[in-house]
Amino acid sequence: MLLTIISVILLPLTEEKGIILQPSDDDSVGSFLRSPVLSLCVALCGGGLWWMKGKVVIGNTERMAMIWHLTNATWWSFGCDSLSGLFHLTPRMRKLYLILDSKHGVNFSDQARRAAWNPERATLDSVYWAETTVHVPLSWLAFYMYGTRHPSRYLVEAFLGGVQFVGCFGYYGPEVLAYLHGFETSWPANRVIWWLGVGCVPLVWCALPIALTVRAVLKGGGGGRGKRKKL
Repeated sequence: MLLTIISVILLPLTEEKGIILQPSDDDSVGSFLRSPVLSLCVALCGGGLWWMKGKVVIGNTERMAMIWHLTNATWWSFGCDSLSGLFHLTPRMRKLYLILDSKHGVNFSDQARRAAWNPERATLDSVYWAETTVHVPLSWLAFYMYGTRHPSRYLVEAFLGGVQFVGCFGYYGPEVLAYLHGFETSWPANRVIWWLGVGCVPLVWCALPIALTVRAVLKGGGGGRGKRKKL
């Protein structure tokens, strides 16, 4: 979460592939740091960590899984993709989403929150709505189930891992297919932004869900040790 905040502060807001970024005080670094959206996400994450502190968590892997689900519920899928990519509420970060994938706003000439919706971003918005309505609530549920040691937490986690993995295909797949068929992608020309938003993120969001899903299967899905019961 901290790395993302630092990146939003330091990365330049540059025009990309038809996206005209009008200079605005609303998207300054100060506006981002003072944003109620950022304050809300930090408060939710901090509250979750405080609640987690008093819970019995066995081992570093369990603790890591809890933090992963918490940060998805409060920041990655909620604060970044939902509030910034979908609803354009977060100052400065909403502009970086326009740069990250130009389909967020084809030929926008004013601020993202005032621009008309363009059908070319339908695929992106479908993934964002899936995150908002499925991924975020289930991440909260998985986090809570870990904290209360619910025996079915691994079952929910395995389903959630599948949701995340398929979401990565839906989000990044169209551009990969366009590139393989010889078409220009809508990804940024800025190499730093490309590596942070396109090169590294899919690897993490595929690798961790796969690892947690495999772990859930080995645990038997319902908190056991993966041994089949005799019928």
